[in-house]
Amino acid sequence: MLKIREAELKDAQILQVLLDQLGYVESVEFIMSKIKTFAEDPHQYIFVAQIGAEVAGFLSLSMIPQIAVAGDFARVAYLCVEKKFRGQKVGQALLAYAEEIARQRGCDRMELHSSDHRKLAHQFYLAQGYEDAPKYFRKFLDTSVKK
Repeated sequence: MLKIREAELKDAQILQVLLDQLGYVESVEFIMSKIKTFAEDPHQYIFVAQIGAEVAGFLSLSMIPQIAVAGDFARVAYLCVEKKFRGQKVGQALLAYAEEIARQRGCDRMELHSSDHRKLAHQFYLAQGYEDAPKYFRKFLDTSVKK
């Protein structure tokens, strides 16, 4: 049976494995620090889907207040299902759970970004009712520069 809950420090190792599957390589200690940071911020969530004793996937969600419109929006930053659990509706369950949390928090829309090379992910999001909104700009900042 699938259960969705907030991530705990004990989940850091499996989150490391899942993030690695997405191409992000970080230490367990780093991920533990992020779990702590998210737990202290009421606008940030990390949810894990658990089947039996195993974590089958995770999703991170941010609530973003808006100044120009009535409803806030929620952003899915990461969603990954462990390879052996793919095709078992784990991703759908995580996304539906995140959407419900967003509704409860007064968000009127969800957004996410998915790299161009993740074609299967794009098919998944389209099947969940998301639309392609293909303009996205970013700039990487040099965090080593101190004032």
